[in-house]
Amino acid sequence: MSVVQDSVGLLIKSLERHASVMAGTDPDPVDAVSAEEAVRAAARAYAMAVMEHNGWGHPFNDLFATDDGDGPEETEPEETEPEAADVVRLSVEGRWDFYVDDPAAWSAFVEARMAELGLPDCAPDLTDPAYALSQLVAHDDLGRRLVGHGLRDGGSEVFTGRIEQTLAEEGE
Repeated sequence: MSVVQDSVGLLIKSLERHASVMAGTDPDPVDAVSAEEAVRAAARAYAMAVMEHNGWGHPFNDLFATDDGDGPEETEPEETEPEAADVVRLSVEGRWDFYVDDPAAWSAFVEARMAELGLPDCAPDLTDPAYALSQLVAHDDLGRRLVGHGLRDGGSEVFTGRIEQTLAEEGE
């Protein structure tokens, strides 16, 4: 089986989970966020697999952009500074897995950090560890702290959520 087929299998599973969560009239916000993040991560993985396998672009580009008036209007690309030939481009890809040994301590830490960021009411229920992590990562962005120190933002994508095994367990 090719990497493209493997990736589409994960995308299908994440979409099925998302559909299951969203099938109700009042989905749990924590489950909804987790399911949405899983779909986004799987879609990115699929797009990257296709691009690496055969060079085609990803199928979700401009998904809602139409010129028939039925969707958001296409917009002209934003003007950006011309790139110098000697611009160095950096990227960080990584995965950090954690064990939640003390959910109360974790929630208290995230609540305190959100308050430090001036967002004490941004995420009202941080008792679910995965939701707390997603809120912390969304609002306490490492990239924003690095920009301006010789770096210019080039975009970011982050996935947070529950996993079946940690990297340490996968290596066993």
